[in-house]
Order: sequence, then C-alpha cells, then structure tokens
Amino acid sequence: MKKLISILLILCLTAALFTGCQSSPPAQTVSPRAEIKPLSVDLSNAADIGLSSFDSRLIEFLKQTGKANENFAVSPLSFKAALALAASGAEGETLDQLLSVMGFSSREEMDAWYQTVLANVDQFAKFTGNFGQDGRDAYQIVNSIWQNTAAQGEFLESYRKLVEEIYRAEAYSEAAERITAAVNAWVNEKTNGLIPQIIGNAADSAAILVNAIYLKAAWLDQFHESEQTEFTTAAGSTVQKPFMEQTHRYRYYEDEVCQIVVLELDGGISMALVLGDDTGFSAKLNRTESRKVRVVMPKFEVETSFDQRELCSFLATSGCEKIFRDSADFSSMFTAPIYVDDIIQKAKVKVDEEGLEAAAATAIITKNAAALDTEEPALFLADRPFTFYVFNGEEAPELLFWGQILN
Repeated sequence: MKKLISILLILCLTAALFTGCQSSPPAQTVSPRAEIKPLSVDLSNAADIGLSSFDSRLIEFLKQTGKANENFAVSPLSFKAALALAASGAEGETLDQLLSVMGFSSREEMDAWYQTVLANVDQFAKFTGNFGQDGRDAYQIVNSIWQNTAAQGEFLESYRKLVEEIYRAEAYSEAAERITAAVNAWVNEKTNGLIPQIIGNAADSAAILVNAIYLKAAWLDQFHESEQTEFTTAAGSTVQKPFMEQTHRYRYYEDEVCQIVVLELDGGISMALVLGDDTGFSAKLNRTESRKVRVVMPKFEVETSFDQRELCSFLATSGCEKIFRDSADFSSMFTAPIYVDDIIQKAKVKVDEEGLEAAAATAIITKNAAALDTEEPALFLADRPFTFYVFNGEEAPELLFWGQILN
C-alpha cells in the first residue's frame, strides 16, 4: 500500500483531477549556473502532506513556483534515485548536502533505501508473473551513467562498480556528437516510448547521470465508460471530458473536508484519489475501510517537463548548493573536477478504463569545473630593483633582451 511508486500516482492524480485546464504561467527564465540560488519559498508545513520530507517539500516547492494552478505530474522517486547516483560519487560537504536534502543520515542508509526500491520492483514481477516483455503489466526502475569522451576526465572504476552493484546502473562512453542522441534513445527505450527525449544538446557535458521509471498496470476491477461528461475546473468553469466508472468494494475514507478512495492495480500497486483538502493525508489513509463505492473519474493524460532549472532551484532552496559550484567534490566519481550544470525531469501518466501507464526520467548533467589549485603560492614582490632577461628558444636559448629596473 505504501509502495514508493504511490508517491508519483497520488501526486499526479491529485493535481490532474482537481486543477483546471488553464493556460500555464510564463515559463521561468533559464538562469546561468552561477545564479541558481535559494528562492523565498515557504516549505515549513510541506511534510503535512503525509509523504517523506523530500517528497512533500518537492511537491510544495513546485506548487509555489508556478504549478499550483495547472495539471502536472512529477516523480520524486526518479529525482531521488538520480541524486543517489550523484551522492555515490560525492565527498565532503557535497555529499553531506546531498544526503541531507534526500533525508538520509549516511550513504549506507541511502543504499539500503534503494535496495528496498528494487525489492518492490522485483516483487511486482513475481505478482504479475512476467517482466513486461509481453507488453502487458510492467514495472521497472533503471539507471545509467554516461561519459563524454571529449571532456576532461573519466569515471573511476570503483564508482562504475559501485553503481552497477547497488543501483544496477549501466555505464556508457560516447563521443560529444553522439552522447545526446544516445541518452535520449536509452530513455525512449526504457520508458516504452512515453518519453522519447529527456535532454537537448549535451555535447559540452562531462558526465550525465540518468534514472528512468516505467509502470504499466491494469485495474483489478476494470472500469467502463460513464455517462458523466462535465468537469468543473479549479477556476469554476465547466469543460467536457470523457469519464469512466466502476462500483466495487474499495478502501474508503471521508470527513467534512475530503474523500479518499484507494484503487488496486495488478502487482500490488495502489492508486489513491483525494477529493478536497489532502492535509493529513497519511493518517487518513490509514483510517480507510472497505466499503462499496461508485467511483466516477475522468480518463486523463498528463505530461510535464521540468527543464527550466526548477529542480536545481529546489535543491538550492533546500540547502543543497555545493553541487552547482566549481568547488563541488565528486572526486569519488570522476577523475577531473565536475559540477552539476542542470537537472531535468520529464513525466507522463495515462489513465483509462484498462489501467495506468506512467513513466518518468531524470537526467543530471555535469560539466568540467575549473581545476582547484590548493598549492600555497610563493610571493614575488617586485618592490625593489630587479633585472629581466628575454630569450628565444628553449634548448639553446639566445638572450634577446636584458634590462634592469632600478628606480
């Protein structure tokens, strides 16, 4: 019931069902890396949503920075998994900030969390009796790391082995002119075509860390077409939508401010729908009871791109700024200094009478940083008379000029 994937499903349904089809606010201006700074966003009560602190803060941040009045979907799990790939190669303050923003006290705790994620994926396959190869039910979470052969440095072998063992990450090396197409092709394949492209031109990148999630599951009790067609938007206007419905015994809760119904899908996946105020959701979810419910809901498809540095700003707002600086320490990942230049996520969710199909991909794009020079400089203070020599050649230099400065 509390599988990690439910985070994505709960969020996208809450947003998609109960916000209107209004025009989006102007896109945020893409700022240079140096201008990624904390925003004045109040995340003080974000955890009241009932999810983990990372999930709740991310959702609240996105609402407060332009998404509150539009349909959107986000995958906190995909974002967190990509950050875990970064943290696996970080050290010092860079590692501390990454662990803190994700809610972990140590790298070991982060690794253990991801093993739980993988266990849930494996359990889905056991429940459904297949691994999605027949085009029916499927659930996978996969990772990859990409090195640009034109950049300075390369992945450490120890890092490659670590993320392969713990995060099942595939490692690739691509030329600058090929890396963009290769990453996009990988994401397209892993998301079954729902996300055909995740990044733009990445020819100047150093390394790219990618996570992809794909889920396809059928309702345990299939829906059928409904006569309902009207949907009232958040602004109060009425629009026409195709609806579906089903009457069955579901886990259900209601009070004076909200209704919650839990729909079951194959493989142990659940989808919770919330009408009204979702404050205190977790506690109310635990109070749901089985009862006969007629569920009438619109079929929908929601697709969202976070490609205007929203995720970078979220991390900066949450105190994770070091990764965006030249002084970022990824010394356990890469042989040359690198910093995070951008983080992009795309998510898509489709719901109809048969079930749910959803995908998300997150890419962390790094670039070479200016090399850090830690040597203490000697002092040459020419504040007294000195001489100078000008030579040509190196092996047998000839003195071209000599001079002195005495006053």
